[in-house]
Amino acid sequence: MSRTGLIMKSLREKFDYVQETVAEYLGISRELVSMYETGEREIPIEVLEKLSNLFCVEPDAFFAETPEDAIAQVAFAFRKDQMEASDLEQIAAFGKIVKNYLKIKKLDGTST
Repeated sequence: MSRTGLIMKSLREKFDYVQETVAEYLGISRELVSMYETGEREIPIEVLEKLSNLFCVEPDAFFAETPEDAIAQVAFAFRKDQMEASDLEQIAAFGKIVKNYLKIKKLDGTST
């Protein structure tokens, strides 16, 4: 298993998302999500960017030393039963806003 795939899987499980729902959000097959997670296929940068918005982490979180290091970067977390891909679109949009806000705060030198 690749480290990037393991981190993808760990973040997906932290948010309690199933492969099928993430696949629908990404516009790919569930099998391809599985291949990314197991390291059978390399995860394209476009997919990492979408996943980073969904999980509210910077794309470089997928290259952290351990899944725990990547999970520590999660800016927010919540759970909801019966997630649909359309719900994930909204969550990812919010995640992108949070990431941008945190970048601005970091550049401004103020704490969150």
